Amino acid sequence: MPSQRDALRNIRTFPQLIKFLRDELDWPIESDDFEELTFDYTAEELGIDTANAAKIQEIKRLRPLSAGQPWGIFFVKFEPKRLPVVALRRVLSRVVLKKRASANSADRAAWQADDLLFVSNYGEGDERQISFAHLAQDAEKSDLHTLKVLGWDNRDTPLHLDQVADTLHQQLTWPEDERDAKRWRETWRSAFTLRHLEVVTTSKDLAIRLADLARVIRERIRTVLAIETEKGPVTKLMKAFQQALIHDLSPDDFADMYAQTIAYGLLSARVASPAYDTADAVATHIPVTNPFLKELMETFLHLGGRKRKERGGNGIDFDELGVSEVVELLDAANMEAVVRDFGDRNRDEDPVIHFYELFLK
Repeated sequence: MPSQRDALRNIRTFPQLIKFLRDELDWPIESDDFEELTFDYTAEELGIDTANAAKIQEIKRLRPLSAGQPWGIFFVKFEPKRLPVVALRRVLSRVVLKKRASANSADRAAWQADDLLFVSNYGEGDERQISFAHLAQDAEKSDLHTLKVLGWDNRDTPLHLDQVADTLHQQLTWPEDERDAKRWRETWRSAFTLRHLEVVTTSKDLAIRLADLARVIRERIRTVLAIETEKGPVTKLMKAFQQALIHDLSPDDFADMYAQTIAYGLLSARVASPAYDTADAVATHIPVTNPFLKELMETFLHLGGRKRKERGGNGIDFDELGVSEVVELLDAANMEAVVRDFGDRNRDEDPVIHFYELFLK
């Protein structure tokens, strides 16, 4: 795994990715020339509107690597600016793949939306990153597709890089039996399990989604504690809590405390100031009536990991223990609608307390 981890960390461009797909995932790629391997497309040919097309530098489609290949694989290079996942989603969710005008039938292929795989390259300078994205069809609503994203960059923790490398190896390796298109589709689609930035509008949905992410954070803390040395940042923080507050605090209890504090603190800030994004809300709008929560959140949010300092922003560090996923969920939620939903159900009850009961279940 370390070799694949290092390989992922060093991928910045599509040609570098092509070599990884060939050498590590057994894609039958016979050339190192990326231009030779691809067709050119325009944003208009993919049905992307003009406003979003302006963000795109180039679009290329990988030429079929086998007869009867069910997947249409596109490489989308965005302008060298910061592009959060929400922007990626907005662009690719507008894709309506059109048949090309060319008389060459091999160049006129079109696919169902859930047979499309997008490989995107975006970000600034040394922080350019690669993401795989798939438009997954809703099982109950045939006209509804959700963008699911699998991505990484050079600032990801070894733990996250290992997880991505394992997913790529298990799900996106080229199939041994190319004729079994049904199994091929199922295997590749199974790599995309994260539903990014869906709009949540009810307290119940938010509690369930946030609980899912809190469990992920708890498991990641447990894993880190199991592999860190005594000088590791998470281990040192746990020991500080043991010395100052809870002498018999176990690793499992610390992991649970961390996950619950992150979820409760970020939600509290977002509910207190629904017009703000989560980062700004945490910096200035955690209720002053709870100074311990505010101090604890600041301690936890500055613990290691990837920095997501916005230009002119507050500089809070969102670590790779799963905090970024919570932030993205809350940023995308329609918090005004969620708060109204709280109020409609429990007019005399603190909405966050009511939410927390379901969250804990």
